[in-house]
Amino acid sequence: MTTTHFSSPEIAFIVGMGRSGTTLLTNMLNSNPQVIACPENEFVIHSYHSFSQKDFSDSNTVDAFIGMFDQNFNRVISIWKPGVELKNDILQLKVKNFENVCKLAYLNYPLSKKDKSNVRLVVDKNPSYSLHIDKISELFPKGKFIVIVRDYRDNILSRRKYSDENVPIHKLAADWNYYYECIFSTLTKNNIPYHLIKYEDLAANPTGYLQSLCNFIDIPYTDEMLNFQELSKEIRKHAVENVSKEKNEKIQRMHSNLEKKVNTERVNAFVNELKPEEIALLDFACSTLAKRFGYKKYDSPVQATFSAKLYYHYCYFKTSVWGILIKIKYSLPMSLRPSASKNRM
Repeated sequence: MTTTHFSSPEIAFIVGMGRSGTTLLTNMLNSNPQVIACPENEFVIHSYHSFSQKDFSDSNTVDAFIGMFDQNFNRVISIWKPGVELKNDILQLKVKNFENVCKLAYLNYPLSKKDKSNVRLVVDKNPSYSLHIDKISELFPKGKFIVIVRDYRDNILSRRKYSDENVPIHKLAADWNYYYECIFSTLTKNNIPYHLIKYEDLAANPTGYLQSLCNFIDIPYTDEMLNFQELSKEIRKHAVENVSKEKNEKIQRMHSNLEKKVNTERVNAFVNELKPEEIALLDFACSTLAKRFGYKKYDSPVQATFSAKLYYHYCYFKTSVWGILIKIKYSLPMSLRPSASKNRM
């Protein structure tokens, strides 16, 4: 299929800390016939420095852009790159700018079997883009942002469970705070439209909160959005065929619940699965920011120790420095980034 009559779709970005329901929401949106929602692939923030001002009428530029998807530029698991029709689609664009070319990359998401000419919205789910909202908003001035948040204690419990390393709970708390501070400071400062969804609300009343979201992104709600389980199975099958055994096993562990209907089984799991001193530390670290989402402190029988508080502040400082370095990294040409290597899988 070609895009001779390609009409540029609108675009939205799902941001928020990973393990907050971002993949669940992506699959729900992707089950709407007028939406193509893609799992993380950091190609926009990776490529903007080198391609945002390029003329895509030039065949060499198009080839270089497509070749970029063979690079290992994504620290998180990414299991897709655009289908083979992308080059032909770009050549047929009337306005060959970076924004439209990126939208075509989303439209060529390989697991989508939809008629691209009928797609009104493309959605990029990328927790890491929480730190780049200012740049993404500059590149996509009409883009909308969907912020998803989950109780910090359940989120940190889940992130620790699926981490590749033994990450201290203090650092996980620092990351949660830093991400949401970056998100809301940037959205507020730049007056960027956004829609906030709490994971707990989505799990308890998916129909109501999906309808509200659809109003924000201006697409019709359909009951198909609740029947995302088959899509989840397709994604897992795609992973089996396209990623290493190690990464595939991680995907299976992380997203096994996505083949079930929406449920609240993991809401407040922290009560039974975190130690009282861990809950106390997380309440100390995150409860101030969490108030804006309606999350309350737990009535813990213990208090966070002075040493635990001090180590949290140290972790937050390190996370803040890391955030600055990430900004610097993506301001450099791709050739100067050591992670941009071949053999991405």
